[in-house]
Amino acid sequence: MLIHFIRRFLLCGLLLALANVPVFAVADFIWIEGESATSSSMKVNSWYVSVNKPELSGGDFISNFGPEEGLANYQFNAAQAGSYTLWIRANPVGDPKLDYQLNGGAWTPVDFTIKSDLVNIASNSKPDLRFLAWINLGPVNLTAGANTIAFKFHSANNNHGSLDCFVFTQASFTPNGAVKPGQKLGTDEPGWWAFEPGPESFGKEAVLDLRSLNEDEAGQSGFVQADGDFFKLGNGQPVRFWGVNTGAPTDLSKDQMDFMAARFAKLGINMVRVQGALFDRNANDPTQMNAAHLDKLFYLINALKKQGIYVSLSNYFSLGFQVKASDGIPGTDDIIGKTAFGLLIFEPRMQEIYKSWIKQTLTTKSPYSGKTLAEETSIGLFEIQNEDSLFFWTFNPQNMGKGPRTLLETKFGTWLATKYGSLDKAFAVWPEAKQPDDSAVDSRAGFNTIYEMSSAGFPKQSPDRQKRIADQVHFLADLQHDFYVDMKKYIRDDLGAKWPISASNWMAAPGLGFIERYTYSGVDVIDKHGYFGGKHEGDGAGWSIRNGHTYEDKTAMYNPETVPFQYVRLPGHPHIQSEIAWNKPNRYVAEAELLISTYASLEGIDGIYLFAAGSGDWVNSVGSDWPYMMPGEIGQSPANALQYRRGDLKPGDTVLRQVTTVDDLLSLKSATLLEGKNDDFRISEAPKAGQADQVASFDPFSFFVGRVERTLDPKAEPVAIDLSKYIDRDKKIITSSTGEIVWNYGQGFLTVNSPRSQAVTGFLAKAGPIKLGDVTIESNNEYGTIHVISLDDQPLATSKKILIQAFTEEKMYGFKAANGVIQDIGRPPITVRDIDAKVTVANGTAIKAASLDEQGYTKADLQPQITNGSATIILPKDGLYTVLTR
Repeated sequence: MLIHFIRRFLLCGLLLALANVPVFAVADFIWIEGESATSSSMKVNSWYVSVNKPELSGGDFISNFGPEEGLANYQFNAAQAGSYTLWIRANPVGDPKLDYQLNGGAWTPVDFTIKSDLVNIASNSKPDLRFLAWINLGPVNLTAGANTIAFKFHSANNNHGSLDCFVFTQASFTPNGAVKPGQKLGTDEPGWWAFEPGPESFGKEAVLDLRSLNEDEAGQSGFVQADGDFFKLGNGQPVRFWGVNTGAPTDLSKDQMDFMAARFAKLGINMVRVQGALFDRNANDPTQMNAAHLDKLFYLINALKKQGIYVSLSNYFSLGFQVKASDGIPGTDDIIGKTAFGLLIFEPRMQEIYKSWIKQTLTTKSPYSGKTLAEETSIGLFEIQNEDSLFFWTFNPQNMGKGPRTLLETKFGTWLATKYGSLDKAFAVWPEAKQPDDSAVDSRAGFNTIYEMSSAGFPKQSPDRQKRIADQVHFLADLQHDFYVDMKKYIRDDLGAKWPISASNWMAAPGLGFIERYTYSGVDVIDKHGYFGGKHEGDGAGWSIRNGHTYEDKTAMYNPETVPFQYVRLPGHPHIQSEIAWNKPNRYVAEAELLISTYASLEGIDGIYLFAAGSGDWVNSVGSDWPYMMPGEIGQSPANALQYRRGDLKPGDTVLRQVTTVDDLLSLKSATLLEGKNDDFRISEAPKAGQADQVASFDPFSFFVGRVERTLDPKAEPVAIDLSKYIDRDKKIITSSTGEIVWNYGQGFLTVNSPRSQAVTGFLAKAGPIKLGDVTIESNNEYGTIHVISLDDQPLATSKKILIQAFTEEKMYGFKAANGVIQDIGRPPITVRDIDAKVTVANGTAIKAASLDEQGYTKADLQPQITNGSATIILPKDGLYTVLTR
């Protein structure tokens, strides 16, 4: 992680040479290279040692991979006796078994559960065994003078293990790759600066700290409420949630959780979505929970609560549940080891297992708050399940197991018999649409494929088959809708939980999107996910970045309709987006958070959750598609969180309201959901005023003008305003109905211009000087974002404290690509392209300016240039934040 040691590096140390590689004994720490063993029996494997040596301390490591245990012995000197903390940088992957022996004492096994600064060191960047991470082994006692330590590698997998270095320290230590305490890599390239933040101490002297936006304690006035289209706090105060995703804290220490909570609060976050199962799939009993993991969840929730941060709980994802014989789900012998897609929605035993999990999670008393989670007012939302649906491509009864398939077909047969009087009568309605599993005797009706249900396949079917498919869609929608209603009732009535509940957040096959949305309507909150990125192909490209992958940098600046945050609202519910991200690698990430914050404000979205964070530290990640803890993402949170949560932008007008009915929806007359680029869109089909009751194709730019709604209330009034005064396709400019947002997609930039928040993102140099209400922004950077925002709730014209947040591009040091193929994914540190910009502020004669470091503390005073009453500030090339004071 790019968080550094808290004290200065002391140069009064002593260099001791042992073996071939030195030991560094510097005042209060002793640094020893893994390859400096005085003796070893390690067995070298050519594949296992094929690693990126620049990632290693001293350029090498020691490793074992073979049929025999590996043993390494070290001798070193300590200047003084006492208690030290021992950290090792070793391989934590593949269930390693590593013991250590200090000064001839007992052998002690290393616990790899909690690790820091995980990095893939494989030379081909494949995510196999070749990883390193720092592990805190806790306090040990050293004697003055000579000491010894030995390490033994004995895993079941070829006794594998590697050791890069280790350190004994008497001061606080935050791992940073191969960097010794107090040092920085200091590596950059021409035109780029190394992003290597200093330590975060949460000092009162921080100039940029948004902790005060949060309550003293989350939930202090009672439960969050879903009130119509909005969220409210317990005291009735409206609230928006600027959130971040993180996993269940199974591999975090309590100190790491405390740090994460404080860090998020400082950066303007007031909601964390905690996603991850707590059940123990290693147990034969499928309802068994992992008590240690549940305890860590309780601790994290309490730590976040103390920082005024609410929690969204998401503890079931079907991809994490592979069927086992011991689960007791009838008729699943043919799908053992496979994912249980869709089973939760209709299978009684699966629902019984699930209810047991959530009952234990919500009714066990937390040792840290003294309350159950059902009673916990800092829970802001509960999500029934993540990313599963009967309307996605994973719907296939053939793959559900014979038992669940029979059950689902029987339920369908019963539903048809109720609708038509008997199953035989149903079959007679569409006689040319038989399915092999149809049986009136067994009360079973077979299913058409998801493709045949979709807008791509449905028109190609015969009239009889279309009638049958419409019945199938109606049945599945009823089944999924009623499941969510019943589960909400269980959580509310049986478990006593009072906080808002969302159903799921998944997409559907084309043409079925609003049916998916309708099935969520029986719970409190509507949710969706959305990701943005260019082509990324290669082995494991869906979740990793490797050498040899093909990719493209992609910006939304010239193609507004491609963004993932367009939302057709279902009135009467708060709306959230519980996962959203600009995928990596991509040089164009600077636009992401300003676009999200701006249009979520315009569209009236009530919660945004960026994806995805880890422990709260800055990361040195080079191998993942979605690292959020980087300067281009979490580093852009302050201004965007403030703009969104404070309501700096006016909500947009309702520019389109379509009125339909549940019957029309479920007969596939109004099921299509156009939230993004619609390749079939033709401008002539955009609804005119008075025609908004026709659920048809509509202008995809509507979302950038104001709110788009589709209601199932037949009494609602259709709305379709004339968009021509807001959308100029000749000049390629879209203006919001509020007048505060202008997207010039012809030239590739967007401006925000409100009294308290003024910004530009996109291709800045080409845009030239940007004159906004109180500021003028000029940049020679090809691409970037500059955001000027009041920090004291006053308009910029009179504000006494103003933040200028600037960003260009980020990449790992050494990243190389040619013709769209990644040649080198790079290595730490993160580097940021030099900022070349200036901001002129009106009413600036009394303005003072200071640049801040990456943690929000004053770094250096700047000298504004005063001309005709305005102040021009040359932004530092190597800083994210500048603060102005009057």
